[in-house]
Amino acid sequence: MTTSRTDGFRTLQVADTWQLTPRMKRLRLTGENLEHFASSDDIHVRLYIPEDGEKDIRSLVFHADGQPRDTGPGSGFAVRYYTIRRIDRAAGWLDIDFVLHDAPGPGSDFARRARPGDLCGMSGPCGLNVKPANRYLLVGDETALPAIARIVEELPRHSTGHVFVEIDGADERIELDMPTGMSLHWLYRQGEPSLAKAAKAVIGDYDPAEQDDFFIWIAGEFGAIASLRLALHAFAKTRYMCVPYWLKKYETARAG
Repeated sequence: MTTSRTDGFRTLQVADTWQLTPRMKRLRLTGENLEHFASSDDIHVRLYIPEDGEKDIRSLVFHADGQPRDTGPGSGFAVRYYTIRRIDRAAGWLDIDFVLHDAPGPGSDFARRARPGDLCGMSGPCGLNVKPANRYLLVGDETALPAIARIVEELPRHSTGHVFVEIDGADERIELDMPTGMSLHWLYRQGEPSLAKAAKAVIGDYDPAEQDDFFIWIAGEFGAIASLRLALHAFAKTRYMCVPYWLKKYETARAG
């Protein structure tokens, strides 16, 4: 298998799959020259996904600067953002975890039908990781869980703080390798989401004046993120990151 035409684009091949939970599936993707993506600062990438399972990623046409073109509606390809959960650049593989949404969507559909040998494209990497601090507040739903899992795995072991994750039920929990000073809170979705309410209560414990002591990272559904962003108005923008991964009823460019 060959790489793409640019330093930031790769053609990837499905090597293996695992069902992590009823609604989350991991794909191991192989490719060449993955050193460009092995950064703890830039943990997100764009995936170029054949929408109907028929288009060949190798048929993509590239701009003069080497970036793919014709990936909009009707092109047969969809672009979605995902977290590199793990990467072994020497062995030439990376793992990406997909949430299997109830509604049809390019990412979910690709993951459901994925078989060894299937192809997709990848470009990036993109940022959206945490900044150095002593305390952390990490908040997200199941779409943010792969990013949260990688973040806590790579944090200094002396880090403290809280992790809030909203999921459908106990069968959607996964193991997280966290610093011992961090507390994990699973919130089970029962009708109205409770994530924003729980996170707001903890945000109140953080003092905006202690600008170098903490970092707040929040990702998930657009409406919940907008609500939490208002609760952070007193904090310097360098001390938090709010990322809308998806919009209720409609997939966004960041939804899998």
